[in-house]
Amino acid sequence: MLAVYWIFRHWRPAAVDKFFRKGQLVSAALYSLGHGGNDAQKTMGIIVALLVAAGFMDPKTQLSLTSWKTAWIILSCHLAMGIGTAFGGWRIVKTMGMKITKLKPVGGFCAETAGAFTLFLATHAGIPVSTTHTITGAIVGVGATTKLSGIKWGVAGRIVWAWIFTIPMSALIAAGCFYLFALAHPGF
Repeated sequence: MLAVYWIFRHWRPAAVDKFFRKGQLVSAALYSLGHGGNDAQKTMGIIVALLVAAGFMDPKTQLSLTSWKTAWIILSCHLAMGIGTAFGGWRIVKTMGMKITKLKPVGGFCAETAGAFTLFLATHAGIPVSTTHTITGAIVGVGATTKLSGIKWGVAGRIVWAWIFTIPMSALIAAGCFYLFALAHPGF
């Protein structure tokens, strides 16, 4: 963000706004690509692990779009992400883009580009990361370049607390499901 401010320091604000409104189409596309590349991989991994554990797939099988034996896994994960984003993602987008801090197009471009770069790097290294954490950090970082008081720390804090409670709550729900399954199948 600081580099972009410096590079465009002689431009009129209206021209910068117009330029980065168009630039956000590119940065949003890059972030979406990074999102699919990282999050879809995690879902594909779970499906493959289940198929291997059930004996339906060889552990050495490589996922490929050219083989229908594995293409359905890739396509179903991408379809599920698209449907999830279309129906539930807008609430997250609204919170990220409007409630944490007010972003102008230049800030949105910088946040999306930084988030995309982070996701590409993590995906290339084989590191699963949260795309929500990534974009939240990028938005707070961009917002902090103008003024720290411009960030709604209460909203950011609630997001962090939700992240902290997600893992233990998921573990409790999984344990509860396992317990109910064990009750239903005592010999298991």
